Amino acid sequence: MKSDYSVKDLENCIRSIGIKAGDHLFIHSNIGFFGRMENVKSADELCASFLNALISVVTEDGTVVFPTFSYSFCHNEIYDPKNTKTNCGMLSEYACKKEGAIRSLDPNFSIVAYGRLAKAFTEEPTHESFGKGSFWDRFLQQEGKIVCMNFDCGSTFVHYAERMHSVAYRFNKAFNGTMILEDGSLKRDYAVHYVFEGEEDYPCFDLLDQKCREKGICKVANLGRGTMLAMNVREYYDLIDEMLNESPRSLTKGGLA
Repeated sequence: MKSDYSVKDLENCIRSIGIKAGDHLFIHSNIGFFGRMENVKSADELCASFLNALISVVTEDGTVVFPTFSYSFCHNEIYDPKNTKTNCGMLSEYACKKEGAIRSLDPNFSIVAYGRLAKAFTEEPTHESFGKGSFWDRFLQQEGKIVCMNFDCGSTFVHYAERMHSVAYRFNKAFNGTMILEDGSLKRDYAVHYVFEGEEDYPCFDLLDQKCREKGICKVANLGRGTMLAMNVREYYDLIDEMLNESPRSLTKGGLA
């Protein structure tokens, strides 16, 4: 069966959206939508090709971060960073197996990181998943880049920007639970999620996606049957802040009604 793209095409695509050596990346991915990769025969081979391509482009000076959200405490489940599954796709799940990768201890919004700042991004997580000192705060300070593979310009980072803006439609809510530490011991703890309640406050990123493209904040390239885009997180944050100042509910379903 004919392939849709090659590893070389993948590396060229990553570079064409502005990714370079030394960059720190946060990856939203749905890699199956790109179609068939040349000479790849399994899901693990496909994931390895993507992870290796990203590492190759950012080099040892950069960092690659994936979401491994589990919402464990939200669901009254034990969080085990070594074994708890993520619902963020096969590439995120595969990245957890990478030798040298580090998964954070956030029981709801964990991340797994590989590269120069992997430890700095994952160590000593705050109780508040989207507050000061959280991964998102550290990522912004490091001028990272968000990469979306077969997604629009929406990102979980938006909720950090909303938290910093103190939007009226979200509030902090603590969830208690148990996690398994590296030595196998159990720890009772809590984690704070920045939640919403009303149907009209359901996230909607249509306008954000439109403005990112209009203002040139995202760089977009085609790969196989899909698309890949990247955004500088500082420019992205500033745009979100501007949008919330102009229209406080512009990132919600009700705000676009």
